[in-house]
Amino acid sequence: MKLNMQSPMKAVLCAIQRIWLYYRCLWCVFRHNGSHEEYDKLREYCGAPQEPFWSKYEKVSSKMTDREMTALLSAIYFHTIGLTFKLWSVPHYRAEHLQEDLINNFSNIAIPGTGIPASLLCYHRYILWAYFITVHPLLTLVAAFNISSSPAHANNRDMLTIFGDELVAPGHWFLYWRINSTLVAAHYTENMSNQDSRIRDAVSSQYQYENKWKLIELGTKLRENKAFSNIKLTPVFGDEMPEIVCKHKNIEGGMGVHIFKNATSGGDWILQERLHNAPEIQRILPSSAPLSTYRVITMSDPTAESFETRHVAITTVFRAGRAGKDTDHSSVLMPVDADNQKLEPGCMFRNWYQVGKPGSNPLSTKDVSVHPDTKNELVGVHLPSSKLAASMCEEAHRRIMPSVPAVGWDVAIASDHGALILEANISCNLFGGSYDKHQYLRILDTYFANRCVGTPADASAEEYSSTAGLTSASF
Repeated sequence: MKLNMQSPMKAVLCAIQRIWLYYRCLWCVFRHNGSHEEYDKLREYCGAPQEPFWSKYEKVSSKMTDREMTALLSAIYFHTIGLTFKLWSVPHYRAEHLQEDLINNFSNIAIPGTGIPASLLCYHRYILWAYFITVHPLLTLVAAFNISSSPAHANNRDMLTIFGDELVAPGHWFLYWRINSTLVAAHYTENMSNQDSRIRDAVSSQYQYENKWKLIELGTKLRENKAFSNIKLTPVFGDEMPEIVCKHKNIEGGMGVHIFKNATSGGDWILQERLHNAPEIQRILPSSAPLSTYRVITMSDPTAESFETRHVAITTVFRAGRAGKDTDHSSVLMPVDADNQKLEPGCMFRNWYQVGKPGSNPLSTKDVSVHPDTKNELVGVHLPSSKLAASMCEEAHRRIMPSVPAVGWDVAIASDHGALILEANISCNLFGGSYDKHQYLRILDTYFANRCVGTPADASAEEYSSTAGLTSASF
């Protein structure tokens, strides 16, 4: 294992400094509980750039250095911890409160290597506080040891350097998921207290489209609207099929009969034909692979020059499905180069989904270049449809939920249908994708520095409701 060249004494001192910074930031979070003052102090403590506001009105000619980006990420990381406790019992856009949403969505996530579901930490705020104060630094030290034993993960760093980095500015996908999810939760909460009822109504209506049926229902209503002609949603069976009966060919006594009532008739089930990969996609997958989709992450950039350029695709990731699986939740995540639409080395995060399996491999799989089932090369494969997928998602973000800060879209390239948006995920992660870190952090900093309520580009309720006139009262 090749180690970082810094001396052992320097490495120890740097680790001590990071521990001091960690507890200093936690104390700040405890005192200020997710307030605007907290974020200012965290930026100061972490040595982050002190730009008060990134916008078209205050041009910034140069980019941040790597050190500045790491410092800003640290400040954002600790601020999201503070916001988590601030929003703990506050109504959430898809749950009774944030705590309930955390428990629901962490139930299948394990602390890597332990098999312990992360949801256990969320049953009381004091449990989570105790974890951050006592357990998390120790787990980070263990993780640093494991990372240092893998050249692909260590990136030429010694164990103490890795420990310091992961303690105050983690680099794993889970962090970015929590940052994005906390951002949208704070944005929703702040805008629900806006004195302008038009803004409250518009924002509330936009957040409902994370519900799969609400989004599809919207799509059926907008088919004839020319402003939405470039946005195609997954087709479903309508009123012509109010119910469907599925009967097992052998089971007797009525136990093999299942009746599903269509959502179009007031049921809980979305009934649709099974979609299959278009030839462009299927040619690089096993014959028994599931529908394999793009995850496109778009963000509403409050520093953009105009509303029409505000919604941008931050990253696109292709999920190369595994043989014999029903969905592409079991897949290799392959970033797509936005410039040439070619696949880059991928990764797999199975280590985070080993609930109930203590002692499992605590590390993710990195630098995947071939499909694990076919052994065919994936890196460098050209997927021109990824450009269409990204463009359609930018348009969908702008037209359907323009004020929501970040959305993760699942897009299929289906045989006989072309590009289709399957669903929108407002609490989204970056899926290990390639992205402009400076742009991403600049957008986050703008939101958090302004209490997540918006920016000068959010001056009117009309912009919150989209350029197409989409409001909650449109139907």
